[in-house]
Amino acid sequence: MVSYVKAYMAKKMSWATWQFSVLKVAMISFGILIGSYFADFWKPLLPVVWVVFIITVVWVSVMWLKHVMVSKSNKRVMKK
Repeated sequence: MVSYVKAYMAKKMSWATWQFSVLKVAMISFGILIGSYFADFWKPLLPVVWVVFIITVVWVSVMWLKHVMVSKSNKRVMKK
């Protein structure tokens, strides 16, 4: 079983933009459904959800900006 999982995780899967977009729409739809069914449960936890959202957005933005900066510096080095 462990070897099967390792072999599965070692495979690289590339997604087309439209495929990734469909996956994101499905995940967002699922989140809306869960939120609508359990609205009373999530209402007191809303501030925590906002904090988690803000932290993850900042984290992803920083990672993206670092990637962009590294890519730009690599392009400059390659042009010289």
